[in-house]
Amino acid sequence: MQKVRIPLSVDPVRNSGKKLSFDGVIPGQNLPRFNEVLASPCTDVEVTLTFDTDEQKIHYFRGQAKATVELVCQRCGDAMPWQLETEFQYAPVTKRRSAEDMPEHYEAVELNELGEVLLHPLVEDELLLALPIVAKHVEQDCKIKSDAMKWGELPAEAEKQNPFAVLQKLKK
Repeated sequence: MQKVRIPLSVDPVRNSGKKLSFDGVIPGQNLPRFNEVLASPCTDVEVTLTFDTDEQKIHYFRGQAKATVELVCQRCGDAMPWQLETEFQYAPVTKRRSAEDMPEHYEAVELNELGEVLLHPLVEDELLLALPIVAKHVEQDCKIKSDAMKWGELPAEAEKQNPFAVLQKLKK
């Protein structure tokens, strides 16, 4: 089955009433902020989205995004493949329900002036949050071994003058 493109924006309230779901891709070129932090531009990101209404009559959507990207190893500086996978669950802020009224398992999302959510930037934010803080190869795959790393020597400290020495003299 061929995957379709995920729409740029959707109406989450209408889609959750219809219980729609999407299984498709977001083209990598539609994620400029995400591509800035990668070693090479990413290809398509696989995304699944499901819209529904819970027992409290809260419209929500949950999704999952998967991508294989290339990051720069912070130890050796070479490119390395990395499998990203993230899950998310959002509920739109409406006139009847504010972000404070949401159960904590939903992340609140603001609607634009048309009552829609921009999905591509939302998935891009989730992918950015799923990136590792420090990307490094597994030690046996990295060309620089941790026991060969030298952090440098601290220079010998010169004898510093006490800034309060003058006050000591005045005290006597």
